This record gives sequence, structure tokens and C-alpha cells, in this order.
Amino acid sequence: MFSDAENKAPMQRTILFVAYFYPPCRDTGAQRPAAMVKWLRRLGHRVTVLTTSAYGSLPDDPNEGIVRTADAQRWRARLRGKDRVDALYDSDTYAASPHFLSKVLVPEPLVAAWAPFARRRAVSLARTQRYDCVITTSPPESAHLIGRALAKRGVPWVADVRDAWTFEPLRPRFPAALQRRLDERLERRWLTAADVVACVSQPAADDLRRRLGIDAALIPNGWDPDLGPEDTGPPTAADPLPPDDPDRASLVYTGRFGSYGRDPRPLVEALGALAREQPDVAERLELVVVGPLTEDEQRLLSADVSPARIVRGGSLDRVQALALQRGADALLLLASPARTQLLNIKLFEYLAAGRPILALAEGTEAGRVAAELGAEVVGATDVAAIQEALSRLAAGELRAPKPDAVRPYTYPAPAERMSEAVEAAIERSSGLRKA
Repeated sequence: MFSDAENKAPMQRTILFVAYFYPPCRDTGAQRPAAMVKWLRRLGHRVTVLTTSAYGSLPDDPNEGIVRTADAQRWRARLRGKDRVDALYDSDTYAASPHFLSKVLVPEPLVAAWAPFARRRAVSLARTQRYDCVITTSPPESAHLIGRALAKRGVPWVADVRDAWTFEPLRPRFPAALQRRLDERLERRWLTAADVVACVSQPAADDLRRRLGIDAALIPNGWDPDLGPEDTGPPTAADPLPPDDPDRASLVYTGRFGSYGRDPRPLVEALGALAREQPDVAERLELVVVGPLTEDEQRLLSADVSPARIVRGGSLDRVQALALQRGADALLLLASPARTQLLNIKLFEYLAAGRPILALAEGTEAGRVAAELGAEVVGATDVAAIQEALSRLAAGELRAPKPDAVRPYTYPAPAERMSEAVEAAIERSSGLRKA
């Protein structure tokens, strides 16, 4: 859909980028906005970021063009004696249950807690600064309320949809039919009002085309090369990980399992089956899991799979997790075909590590990309296939992805495609005004 924009010389644009999750927030949702803003600026664009104050601020906010708004979540934090909201998964354990308001407010609770403040500030900013384009990124879906408000005032708008809205949603199902109809109506009304809609994965883009007639642009996630090996170090002596065992091939997973589409049970079953049927192979394997765990996951990963081994490493900071990835014999990716759109940012971290990848992700966008790049891909619930892949890992038969094939998923490539989306939005908005 960028054929016309691609033929034009790149232009410096003034952009308002609306993202709820943004540093110093440490949640995964902040990674794409932070990288995208940085690389858009390096492409020559002037980017102002509109975000929440709930996660605190950074010392250079004014110089970096970061505007933070009020947020009821911060008020709630103050009632607990804190001045900010913590990242969702900072501790070694977490509960997977959603907030009760997620079953009440449509499309999600931040439509009341943050969006009204952000909308007011965005309109105020647009009165004093002419923006060539506004980019809103979701989740939360209510971020697109700000884009719609500015679009009504003539600002071209790109709606960046990182997780599909009503297609394979991460959000809990609304209990009332009236809520579900309202949710679908808001999705249709807001996204069809955008000049350009961008999606991270092809299944999500295909769904919008099929249901809403939106010709969505595909702008995948990617790896920020600034987070290279020189920015990481080895795990410190205080980390709860045993020393490397040279006699075992380590399969490393970093992050949390607790999301729709990630289930480690078939993997543990396959490891146990391998231990019973081929103990000489199993004794050369260890599964290392670093990240917060639910109580059920802790019990699952306490299973006796000897002579194989499962190591629970607790939560490490991002720098240490990246270092652990680079020292692994192979990296584990999990995605269920129940969420075909899933294209984990974790995959791009793994690609940058240059290590073999075992992707239990057949039938998903993550699995498709991983296979395209040379990873070992099997079904997430196929215990026999997982067992065979583990045997191949123990034998040293898994290979690292092809380095050249990783380039389209490495910045600045995603920012270049977003820049093309901005040009397409400006062109379309101008055409509509002339019509």
C-alpha cells in the first residue's frame, strides 16, 4: 500500500507519537514505542511523545520531547504509599488474573484512567504545534481515541495495532453482549477513521481486511541493534543460576509464560518422556527458565525430569537476560496456534543473540518467521515432535538463524516502514480534504 509514498524522497516530518507504555516503564509493551521513536528521529523526523506519568519520568523528558499526562493509576498507587506504578512482572511471581475493571469498561480500563487526560493534552499540543501526523499505538486500545480526536481536526493519523483488537484478543471476554457489541463498534469506528492502520503480524492485518475492509500495512516488530553485546554482561554472582554445565546443552527461556498462547506443559511432558525413554540423551539437557512464574508454573517446573534438569532462575534484569541468551546452546520460543497473530518481541531478541532457536510455534506468525530464518519449528502441543527436537538439541544438530535474513526485522527497517506509513497517511488525508 506504500507504492506512491515509496517513490518520494524522504521528508522530515513533525510527528506526535502517542504510547501508553514508554520508558521508564519496563514492560514489554514499551519496547516497540521506545525503539520506533528513537529510529524515527534518526531518520530525521521531529517526534514528540505523549505518554502517561504513571510509571514516573526520566531526567531528560523536557529535552527529549516527552510529555506525560495525569493518570488515575498513579493516584491509586499513592493510596498504597507509592509514587508510581510498578512494571507488571518485576517480581519472581505474579498472578495471571486481570483487573476486575477489564470486565466493566469498554474497550479497557485506561479509557477512563488515562485517555481523557491524554486526549485533552493532545488537543492542547495541536493548538500550539502543527503536527504533520499523529501515530497512536495500542494496546491500550483507548490510545486510538487520541488519534481520532486529532484526525477530526485535520491531522493525518496512523493507528499502530501491536495486538489485534477483537481478533484473538488478550483481553478477557466481556460478560455482556451489549459490551461486546460496543467493543466491536468502537474498533470499527476508530480504526476505519485512521488514514493508515499498521499491524505487527500478517494474520492480524488479514483479519482487518476481511472484517473491516482495511488495507492494513505490515510493520513487524524488530530488534534494536543499539542493545548489542557490548551493552550486556555476564550474570552476576548474586543471580540464582547454577554455573554452566559443559556436559549439558542448555535450552533457555527468558520472560513470562503467563499469556494466552504460551503453555510450557507439553515441553515438560516431552522432557519427562525423553528422560524415561532415552535417559542417555536426557542427561545432556537442561531447561533454564528465567522470569516470573505463577504458582502453577512453579509447580510444573518442579517436576522430576531427571536425568535431565530444569533450572528456575527467577527474574533477572534485561541486561542479564540478554547476556544469558547469548550464552545459551539454544533459545526457547513458545506460541500456540490459538493466537495465530503472535509475533513475540522475544523472537527478535533471540535472533540478535545469534543462537539456535527451538520454536514451539507451528501455525503462528512467530513460527512462520522463525522457520523462514532457519529455526527449528514444531507444534507447541506436539509432545512427540518436541521430544524429537530436544534429541536434536542434545546432539548439537540445531543451527543458528541465517544472519542476512534477520535484517528486515532489525532497526532501522521497521522505522523506515513506519515513515512510509506516515507519508501514506499524509497523502490520504490530503486527498480526503480536497475531495
